[in-house]
Amino acid sequence: MDPELKRLSEFDERIQEIARELGLDFFPQEFDAIPAQKMLQVLAYRFPVNFSHWSFGRDYEREKTKYEHGFGIPYELVLNSNPSRAYLMNTNPFTVQVMVMAHVYAHNDFMKNNFHFKPTRRDILPSASEAAIRFQRYEKRFGLEEVERLMDTGLSIEFNIDPDFFIKEENEEQKRERLSTPPRKAEVLGPYDDLISRKKVERPSAEDYNRKTPPEPERDVLLYIINHSPKPLKEWEKDILSVIRDQSRYFMPQRRTKIMNEGWATFWHMKIMDRLFKERLLKEEEHGYYNLYNARVLATSPRTINPYLVGLKIFEDIEDRWNKGRFGREWEECEDPKEKEAWDLELGQGREKIFEVRRSYTDRFFIEHFLREKLVDELELYLYEGRQEAGEIKYVISERDWRRIKNLLVSHLSTFDIPLIMVEDGDYKGKREIYLKHAYEGIELDQEYREKTMKHIFYLWDRPVHLESIVDGKTVIFTFDGSSHSQNPQR
Repeated sequence: MDPELKRLSEFDERIQEIARELGLDFFPQEFDAIPAQKMLQVLAYRFPVNFSHWSFGRDYEREKTKYEHGFGIPYELVLNSNPSRAYLMNTNPFTVQVMVMAHVYAHNDFMKNNFHFKPTRRDILPSASEAAIRFQRYEKRFGLEEVERLMDTGLSIEFNIDPDFFIKEENEEQKRERLSTPPRKAEVLGPYDDLISRKKVERPSAEDYNRKTPPEPERDVLLYIINHSPKPLKEWEKDILSVIRDQSRYFMPQRRTKIMNEGWATFWHMKIMDRLFKERLLKEEEHGYYNLYNARVLATSPRTINPYLVGLKIFEDIEDRWNKGRFGREWEECEDPKEKEAWDLELGQGREKIFEVRRSYTDRFFIEHFLREKLVDELELYLYEGRQEAGEIKYVISERDWRRIKNLLVSHLSTFDIPLIMVEDGDYKGKREIYLKHAYEGIELDQEYREKTMKHIFYLWDRPVHLESIVDGKTVIFTFDGSSHSQNPQR
């Protein structure tokens, strides 16, 4: 065995031991050291083996261009699977490879234990590989053009799924039963019951719910089309769309926990590396490599948020606050700055708290609950504006209000700038036309994207597509009938 590989294997064993001592709980871990080209392929195609689509080739060329112009590629890539699979750049210096392996075990722990990852497919790697083989058969049987057009349509609405799929899912029959069942009356009346209004709330009858489709607004547009398209869709078409939906659901938790996941992995790799240096398993001269690359991981830029740094600092702040009891009503109501500065109840609950947060939060609530003014200032997490000065762009602060910055982050992390579109009616006008509604949140739909997406949906539905939205503060209904777009008065 190669001496360096043998040494890495020994470090792998010690990293696992330290990680478990620190409380991390992870799936069995597999590592592959791969060259840059293979890493670029995995980044572009999402998995080591996946179905082919022109957009993946485009993404590969984009990643390759960035790499060739010095923008680099990740030190590692971790897939949410059981066993966990991680790809390491084979050009990483030895010390960096050790740091990355420690980082990977913390990712592994996060994805195994965070609530939002629980229902994801841990067998996604063989699933993607098998799908690639089936799609190739479809191309030979039905033609590349037909298959690719269908994939174009599916990928155009791959994010129009229910992001909260981890909550117990219901089929239509279960939804109808729930909606048509009247709420139970309280058996025991309170002493002020006679003061409560007895106005009867009218509920639609079971017959009404049985007639309406969907019985309530449906966020998973892709699933609704798969199950209800009047086209109708063939089994191979449903298979392709279902694979696209499965992969979108697989990546949803990663998108919703990027700051937490990277912050958690950085928090623990720093602690594990500290132990390795204290145990003298790594040499003093190797400390320089570690410091250099770790500093790169934590680098700041006015153009973007560094999830590694922001997540790390919030987790460190949570641990410190819960260790010292800096939370709760008494802490919040204290108005003496000196008393707050010296506040330390020595509760020692910090480690327990960060594991609790790791288990149940997403980035949206992580930022909303734990990002404080102190952290915004320390991280200089301000809004910046780029200005052209003397032939170069200089960034200046345009917004310092930490509450506004926090609210903007929360808003972005709630939707990821993806408009929320719901199926309101799958039998609009009694003609099996589909009526969609945009949950307007202050940002109008882009016309080009709106029109192209409606064309894609028409291809899947084969009936006129209607989309309700807001333009200039007014409700409008856009329609695509298969040949032209029109704007109609509100129904």
